[in-house]
Amino acid sequence: MRVLVVEGSHTFLLSISISLEKRGLEVEDAASLEEALTRLKSNRYDAILLDLSLPDCSGLESFYQVKRLCGQTPVIIFTEIGEEDLAHGAIEKGADGHIVKELASNESIYRRLEYAIERSKVERAVRRSEKRLRIILENSYDAFISADSDWLITDWNRKAVETFGWNKDEILGKPLSTIVPHHLRVHYAKTVDDQFGDNVGNLLRLNFEFIACDKDDREFTIEFVIFKIIEDDDYMYCAFVRDISERKKLEEELERLVDERTEALSQSNEELKQFAKIASHDLQEPLRAVQGFANLLLENTRGKLDKDSSEFVDYILDGTKRMQNLIQAVLSHSNIDASESTNQSTKCNLVMEDVLADLSQSIKETKADFEIDDLPEVAVERSHLHQLFLNLVSNALKYRSEERRPHVVVKVDSSGDMWLFSVRDNGIGFDPKYSDRIFDMFARLHGKTQYSGTGMGLAICKRIVTSHGGTISVESEPGHGSIFLFTLPAVIQDKELEDGK
Repeated sequence: MRVLVVEGSHTFLLSISISLEKRGLEVEDAASLEEALTRLKSNRYDAILLDLSLPDCSGLESFYQVKRLCGQTPVIIFTEIGEEDLAHGAIEKGADGHIVKELASNESIYRRLEYAIERSKVERAVRRSEKRLRIILENSYDAFISADSDWLITDWNRKAVETFGWNKDEILGKPLSTIVPHHLRVHYAKTVDDQFGDNVGNLLRLNFEFIACDKDDREFTIEFVIFKIIEDDDYMYCAFVRDISERKKLEEELERLVDERTEALSQSNEELKQFAKIASHDLQEPLRAVQGFANLLLENTRGKLDKDSSEFVDYILDGTKRMQNLIQAVLSHSNIDASESTNQSTKCNLVMEDVLADLSQSIKETKADFEIDDLPEVAVERSHLHQLFLNLVSNALKYRSEERRPHVVVKVDSSGDMWLFSVRDNGIGFDPKYSDRIFDMFARLHGKTQYSGTGMGLAICKRIVTSHGGTISVESEPGHGSIFLFTLPAVIQDKELEDGK
């Protein structure tokens, strides 16, 4: 630490300098005010010891001149016995300590100097911290307001001026309720008091939105975060405020658009359902007519037509049958609605038993065996769940390998509020590049003569799963079977039942 000693007595100056240097301080000295001022103009010191009885300028004038040049550097003054008034005057003007030369020991001078330097460091750190804080607050995106324990405003940054319209000198000392419309002041004051009254601690925080007003009585919505800072027996409030009126308008507009879009989609879905029902009915009428006349033609010409003509009639009947199946599949696809099963609870084990019973003839013919986990309850309507498992298991039997008997494994794992199912087979599999396409409507990877079907089965599976908030995917390799993975919503139990009440 570097110290400047300004002392008119050469003997005292020498004694002080030697004593301080022995204690590790770097000491420079000046025997006159002129010499001291010259040093202060070109050097910086951690502290100054100043004799107020200098030969070229004695009294407070010497202190004033030194203080003007040294700024915040601590100045400790020397006086002689009987100069108490002079010392008091210097202390009042900013001196950091007083030493009576005849009474002070070298040790006490060092201690006084050390204390002044440390205190100065702390004060400089505090000032720097306050300066940084002020810079942050003044450039904050949010308005900053502080108030004392009586709710009177004590600070107000530039953003607060911009937000509310009052300049700092206009608002300081006014109640914080100034930014609240008159008709809401009592309500908000009670809200804040109640909230803070329910909490204990040295730093309490409250965050809410409310209607504020500016200098011109314009009302707008703000986000208000206020802290109650308690120190000893006193406390203060600090608040950060953000004008969110534009955000609220955007949110309201977005909600309106979402509501309109939802209503339009609901209406569109209903119209599509009605269209599908009408279309399926209207389409099946001419098909039934074609089918009926083709059967009449077949009966009336039995044994009269050549082989080719008989095949043509068979083609007509086969085509109408497949067309009817396609129409029914499309109608089933369009009728799947998750809203119908919101409050449903279906036991998968019972559904799987029904599926295996429905497929019993195919299972017997193919000699298929099954490995099935204990399956859970899911929030899916029973008929949808039956259709889902029926399609997946029947596919496993249909696309079996000729080299081995079908083996189907059904497993399930918990995944949060969803159940993850897997249906694995050891069938013919397919190229992984078709993993996404396989769920498309009317998608077929094999010819209809090789494997029967409409190409709608997996599309219906996807519709059932996704309409309930789940996902479905498939992994496969040619000759190594396939595994279908899908999620379905778990049944949410009533909380009271969970608690055993």
